[in-house]
Amino acid sequence: MFDWTDARIFLVVCAKSSFTAAAQELSMDQTTVGRRVAALEAALNTKLFRRGPTGLTLTGAGEEARALAEQIEAAAVTLDRRIRGRDRATEGTVRLTTIETFARAFIAPRLPKFFIQHPGIQLSVKTDARPLSLTKREADIAVRHWRPTQMGLVARKVGEVAFAVYGAPGYANADRSKDVFLGFEDELAAQPDGEWLAEQQEARPPLMSNSRAVLEAASAAGLGAAILPCYLGDARRDLVRLTPPQEALRRDLWLVSHDELKSQARIRAVMDFLASEIEAASDLLLGAAH
Repeated sequence: MFDWTDARIFLVVCAKSSFTAAAQELSMDQTTVGRRVAALEAALNTKLFRRGPTGLTLTGAGEEARALAEQIEAAAVTLDRRIRGRDRATEGTVRLTTIETFARAFIAPRLPKFFIQHPGIQLSVKTDARPLSLTKREADIAVRHWRPTQMGLVARKVGEVAFAVYGAPGYANADRSKDVFLGFEDELAAQPDGEWLAEQQEARPPLMSNSRAVLEAASAAGLGAAILPCYLGDARRDLVRLTPPQEALRRDLWLVSHDELKSQARIRAVMDFLASEIEAASDLLLGAAH
């Protein structure tokens, strides 16, 4: 019988396609990761990876092992979640994942009020380039711009966010046709504002980034015009609106959690607080408080 810990390490190696990257993710040394995978291969009496010049690839047996290990992991997560769901104390850790700019500019300034009400809760806020999985228990709650489609998740629309074009004060009276736009890369380029920007741009942008925070700072420094959420752009004295909020760029805000977690007191406390704060700040989020 194989050791489940070895199977969990195997899944991380699958995701990273590298012993080195997996070791970093697991806070282990590379030799240990390799040894644990070798132990799993020995227990299963098969090779799980091919080692080539471009890295690791799964064998046929490895592909099958990964699928089965993911099923076991999902069952273990469900078991853990259901047992934890019996907890009714408003204390403990709650892991929240959301957009970096929203966490920094909207959520963080409001947290002192939350902790006065709930001193027994420890909040872990994670902003990640990739959406963290609620079904795999990478996070407990998410604030997102889209409604999830995975089974087992519950979502509530709590507001909307407006976007406009911003620039340094020197852009305020400039000819709009001569605006220099800062560009999006990666996941930002695929969002509605990225698609809208692609239609507006005539020249190659001087700066492109997958970080809205980088574009915000560069625009305030005078490098060019940037599309920003109104709650972000309006809060800065070194930025001015160059356009009204663009209706085509408005995004929903969804509060998401797993159905089996919603009965936990600490989860409800965080979700109720976020929903209340977002709903109370609707003018700010829609740019109407400008």
